[in-house]
Amino acid sequence: MKLNSNNEAVIFDIQGFSVHDGPGGRTLIFFKGCPLKCYWCCNPESQQLQPQLMYRVSNCVDCYGCVGRNICPHHAISPPKQKGDHVSFDRNKCDSCETIECSENCYHEALKTAGKVYTIEEIMHRIERESRFWGPGGGVTLGGGEVAVQYKFAAELLRRCHERYINTATESCSFAPWPHLEQIYENVDWAFTDIKHMDTEKHKDATGVGNELILENIAKIAELGHKGKLRHIVRIPIIDGYNSDEDNIVKTIAYIKEIGTKEVNILPFHRLGASKYEQLGRIYDCRDMTGCSEDILHRIQAQFQTAGLTCYVGSDTPF
Repeated sequence: MKLNSNNEAVIFDIQGFSVHDGPGGRTLIFFKGCPLKCYWCCNPESQQLQPQLMYRVSNCVDCYGCVGRNICPHHAISPPKQKGDHVSFDRNKCDSCETIECSENCYHEALKTAGKVYTIEEIMHRIERESRFWGPGGGVTLGGGEVAVQYKFAAELLRRCHERYINTATESCSFAPWPHLEQIYENVDWAFTDIKHMDTEKHKDATGVGNELILENIAKIAELGHKGKLRHIVRIPIIDGYNSDEDNIVKTIAYIKEIGTKEVNILPFHRLGASKYEQLGRIYDCRDMTGCSEDILHRIQAQFQTAGLTCYVGSDTPF
């Protein structure tokens, strides 16, 4: 799909009045598109830049209107093959569809579109409308997906927020060319940057990419923090059996101390996004996984604290 990258972006969710991912009340803006494919991802609808069809079978009343009215120009929706089944989809056709008319004609919201094109003016209108309810220290947080995939729009949106004295934060995997990230961080007050694993091969096995560029960029973001341009917090999703072992935590501590960052935010694994995989017609690799125990989280937190680092658990970060 063609976008005016300076003034248009594909956003898959906007959450108002949040108390996560930054100080105070916040408006969270979730950008579509991500260069990583983490197997535990709780927002699988964020990975592809283009809008996608999601089918919520629990909302489907089997009216077959999406089939009978021929509202799909690609004929990607088929009637059930036997009694008791639901409609089925040719996901190859659905994933290449740019219009997704079927979701507009489903009155029970069984079919929905993940991703909508917004202009900066539309986003700023939403931000300014909600800003009166944020309270002290509140503001805007850009996440995803990966905000740097649509960096021109993100950088301009952040600039306009700062023009209005709005506190800004970003949550990023940092896998992007530094000149793109640099434009974003010109107008960021809080920078959350993710570290998945310190071993590049294990990082690649779990996310699809190595960690060399990520660690290089995070060091540059940390330097911006040292210069007082932003507050830098390293975030680590704790996936038991992948990155929770003591050796990886020790190496992570050494790296964080080397770049001079003082704050770490560990996020326990959860399965809240499991239903989204089904709605996208995908298999969820973590369907049999359980979350980390409190003992593991406390052990990891204690390791960071013993090393002289401030460590928060969960997405509520103190001022």
